[in-house]
Amino acid sequence: MNISKYILTCIVSLLAIGSSLTLTSCKDDDGGGQPVIERVRLTDPEKADSAFTVAGLGQMILIEGHNLGHAMNIYINNQDCYFNTNYNTDTHIIMTIPTDLIVYGADNSLPMEIRVETTHGTAVYGFHVIAGTPSIDYYKADMPLNSEGIPEMQPGQIVELHGSLLHEIESIYVAGLDTVKIADCPSWEVNDSCTVAYVNMPQTIPARGIIVMECFAGTAYCGFSKSPMAPELISVFPDMPIPGQTVTLTGKYLTDLMAINIGGEIDIDLDDVTVSDAQDKVTFKMPSQIPSTAATGTIKLRTLGGVAELPFYRYDWILEDFDGNGTSQNWNWGTDVRGAWWDAASFTVEPASGGWIGFEAYAGWWDHNIQFNGKQAPAGIDANTPLTDLELRYEVYLPQMPDATCYTQITFMGGTVDRTDIADQYTGKTLVGEWMSVAIPLTKFGEGTYGDLVGAAPGDDGNFKIYHDFESREGIWFAVAYDNFRIYKIK
Repeated sequence: MNISKYILTCIVSLLAIGSSLTLTSCKDDDGGGQPVIERVRLTDPEKADSAFTVAGLGQMILIEGHNLGHAMNIYINNQDCYFNTNYNTDTHIIMTIPTDLIVYGADNSLPMEIRVETTHGTAVYGFHVIAGTPSIDYYKADMPLNSEGIPEMQPGQIVELHGSLLHEIESIYVAGLDTVKIADCPSWEVNDSCTVAYVNMPQTIPARGIIVMECFAGTAYCGFSKSPMAPELISVFPDMPIPGQTVTLTGKYLTDLMAINIGGEIDIDLDDVTVSDAQDKVTFKMPSQIPSTAATGTIKLRTLGGVAELPFYRYDWILEDFDGNGTSQNWNWGTDVRGAWWDAASFTVEPASGGWIGFEAYAGWWDHNIQFNGKQAPAGIDANTPLTDLELRYEVYLPQMPDATCYTQITFMGGTVDRTDIADQYTGKTLVGEWMSVAIPLTKFGEGTYGDLVGAAPGDDGNFKIYHDFESREGIWFAVAYDNFRIYKIK
């Protein structure tokens, strides 16, 4: 009896010890103990030594440490971030930094840290997330007149730097064109969205220089001029507008406007001109007057900083404007044609810049078309001009919206573009009762230079055609007008 009792007692004790060992083992496997983050690195095993404390939005990271199992929440900059628990072990957590995370700099009250909360404790690790490299797009400055009556930046005045990600600014200074520092800017402030920095200029301001902004995430640069910069024009669209059309000029330093002149003949009322906040776009409505054939063929924009110009209403670039300014041809024919040279249309086009060509009829297989034979190419373009620098442009008008989608098919000097939307290419919109402007790269009609294209064109076989195509032809009444087919040099 005593022996049996002793054996039973030993068995119970062994069972108790075994149970205790089992529980202890399970507790270890579950990541018990205070969690600790030792480092953050890349997920690539070959870069296991790539520990870092700074990362960008959207970057995948591996959090490494011990007792990290059973993570319940992960916070970066005090913001709850998603992670997949399948990638959570006692020693590792794999996750992606959210792309919409608010970073320190955008909100300076945020802690720069990763915090992992588990069932058995919390681990904190200092970590710096950046949204990206700062950039400055343009500057604004009110320039008072100096003693000679010239607008000029003054020491201590505020200059606005407009850009993005203007976070954690460490210094701002003025440098020469060689980026060598001239003087520190004494102070600055940044708006809540970190898109505008209001900078006090130093006592020394060069005639031409660079404002340098050094931030934690990188350096941004902005060229400036002590007096207004000379304007630069990049594009104008349309370049041969119908009265009432919106004309858009794009470029740089388009501010402090003094005049806009067309062809040396027409001055635009500046009260009717709109300038974008970024000073890179100017818009106005084309007045009722259009330039004569004796005009200069340019549009000039004058600011306090200087003058810039672009080709505008170049009559020597016209293929056909239906007012007698087009190139010569042998003969033409078409179906359902209305307008300048054919029967009157049942619809009106208002306003117009003279003659135009139109079409109207029910949609069918062989209608709404015209073919010009032996049409000569405009002679005002240098034959060596690459086709990449040239466009075929024209204006198009819909008196009513068709019941089905329709397209313009254009043939120019032997090359054909089958489907061009009847829509304004600058805005992408199809408008009714308003002129729209279309531009087709000449590279869609051929290769090489302008001389290569027009030299290879057939002399008397429909080298300029206007056809139409329709998604549906069942009972569709379709009317359209065109004007001012021309070549435009965009570079």
